[in-house]
Amino acid sequence: MSRLPKKTRNSLKKEAIEWDTTISEERPEQIQELLNDAEPFKVPRPARQPVSLRMDPFDISMIKRLARKKGIPHTQLMAMWLRERIEREKSLHASE
Repeated sequence: MSRLPKKTRNSLKKEAIEWDTTISEERPEQIQELLNDAEPFKVPRPARQPVSLRMDPFDISMIKRLARKKGIPHTQLMAMWLRERIEREKSLHASE
C-alpha cells in the first residue's frame, strides 16, 4: 500500500503518461535539458518521534558493529529493521 494519497498518486500517474508521450517525440539533448530544469519531487513526511527502550548491552554492541560494517548509524539500522518487520507483520495480517 502506498503512503501517498490517492489524489497525488493519480496526479503522478497522469504526469508520467504526459512525460512519456512528450519524451518519445524529443531528441536526447532536449530530454537532458528538460531533466536538468525539472524540480525534484518531495513528499512531506511527518516528524519522527524519539523512542526510548532498554536493551541488553551485548545486543547494542552487536547492532553497532553491524551498522559500522554497513556504514550507517546504528539508530538508522534499528529503524530500518523495525520498518521491515512492521511491513512483514502488516502483510501477514492482511492475508488473514
